[in-house]
Amino acid sequence: MRGEAGDRDGAEALARQAADLGSPDALMRLGEMRESTDRDGAEVLYRQAADLGSAHALDRLAVMRENAGDRDGAEALSREAANHASNSAWSRIAGKPSILTRLWPYGLDPDGTPTTP
Repeated sequence: MRGEAGDRDGAEALARQAADLGSPDALMRLGEMRESTDRDGAEVLYRQAADLGSAHALDRLAVMRENAGDRDGAEALSREAANHASNSAWSRIAGKPSILTRLWPYGLDPDGTPTTP
């Protein structure tokens, strides 16, 4: 609500408090707030959210790496996300199309190889 009201500093302070209490969603929100102005800072926040179990954070990191031209890094992060994601995350993570679906539309086999159609 503070962010929508234009109070970016207040929104970030509250999100940081929630993140300090272990909320991966708060870390995601902080990362999203920073992504356009501080890419490195956003990556750190997304990694912290991923360490708390957020597949969405891993997906976001993979997209950032892909956009930066680091296809290998994007694929490695996508594999990590695949290991943490629920079945629904394959098609959408946090309401957005997932990089997992683009890389491996039929999923991954238990050994990590792409599943054939």
